[in-house]
Amino acid sequence: MQTDTLKSRLRGGLITRFDPGHAEACDALVWNGRKPARRTRLIVRAACADDAAQAVRFAARNGLTVSPRGGGHHFTGIAAQADMMVDLGALDGLRIDPERRVARVEPGVTNARMAAALARHDLAFPLGHCGSVPMSGHLLGGGIGWNPGAWGVACFLVEVIEVVMADGRLLTASETENAEVFWAARGAGPAFFGIVTAYHLRLMEAPKAILTELRVYPLALAGTVATWAEAAMADAPANVELTLKIAAPRPEMPAQGPMVEAIVTVFADGDTAGHATLSRLFPSAPEAMQVIGPMPTPFDVLYGFTARSMPEGLRYGVDSLWSDARFPEIVERIATGMVSAPSPRSLALMMLRSPRALPPGNGAFSRIRRTFGSVYAIWEDADEDMAQLRWLRATMAGTAPLCLGAHVGEADLEHGPRRLPTHDPAADARLRDLAACFDPAGLFTTPAADCAAA
Repeated sequence: MQTDTLKSRLRGGLITRFDPGHAEACDALVWNGRKPARRTRLIVRAACADDAAQAVRFAARNGLTVSPRGGGHHFTGIAAQADMMVDLGALDGLRIDPERRVARVEPGVTNARMAAALARHDLAFPLGHCGSVPMSGHLLGGGIGWNPGAWGVACFLVEVIEVVMADGRLLTASETENAEVFWAARGAGPAFFGIVTAYHLRLMEAPKAILTELRVYPLALAGTVATWAEAAMADAPANVELTLKIAAPRPEMPAQGPMVEAIVTVFADGDTAGHATLSRLFPSAPEAMQVIGPMPTPFDVLYGFTARSMPEGLRYGVDSLWSDARFPEIVERIATGMVSAPSPRSLALMMLRSPRALPPGNGAFSRIRRTFGSVYAIWEDADEDMAQLRWLRATMAGTAPLCLGAHVGEADLEHGPRRLPTHDPAADARLRDLAACFDPAGLFTTPAADCAAA
């Protein structure tokens, strides 16, 4: 391969497997402290969309597979498993038109940066719950973000994409132009057959107040708390986000073992409306060991909460679920698994959708149900990798009879055919047909991406 030729055509940079520091550069591009065993041969550090196009053309001529990398946050490190990784981190342009309520966002822009920029214009978007995740992975995987009941799934607020196709063409796609490509970009995740270099988004009016109340319970009350949550959400407006978190107790609490936190956040038209909504939800709640709030939680505060739960540098495994089963049944099965978690850092999150939540739109994102849950194995020692992943998979297997799928952004793609499907059968079949049409050589196929639409 004439890599010097490719290097001369790039505004950005190129690192090959023969260059000093190649291994370190590969590992640095994966957020998870648990790095994939397979390292990419070539890293293209794209400085513009044309760099991505040049990289794809080079890969096609040389029979290489390609994977784009936004922030390297997918817990399986899938971006590092292709022959060539196209690092989009430097594509971080952000332009907001506050009058039209639209934005053009490049893939390297993080959720936290986007939130801060939108706040200056009193605008909002269903950004992801982790501030350091960039828009690339969040949107391409669907986008289960803040306030999803009222704002919807993020990918359905994408109006146009700019994309590099497998033949190296740069094109735009929307519902009226290259519509099949646009449909796939709304939720295909790693099964997408191109590199999105910009998203054009429709924005929302910012809430006048964001309030959060948190109540802490012993794990033995997990089913009772879930029963209350199910009843409360049946009457809750769409702007209420309710999550049950099972994790180690807060530092100020003397308790041992996992606890249950009921976390309710309201995205309201004002403080009065927010407090009124919370007051209607909690009167019938079980008596808590600790009550925190209601308290103002602008996005920077919300992102601070999530960052503390999942610090960078640790080793992670994750899997997720969608279910229409009774909420207490799901919660109790997850709670049973959490009792035997080999690491006190591990945690589980379960979100119950409002019956008034916006339905999904037209796109590959097709696995959405009443309950969304994620279980995170979090540990430090590499010698524990197999034990931690065995625990994670055993815990998820215990919920499988009640589940209808998983979220591709937090699916255990390494688990292959034994995991839950991430797309409905019709969407799966359509994705495979489109990939065969737009990427017949399988340029964007990697071991993980190939099973992502199973």
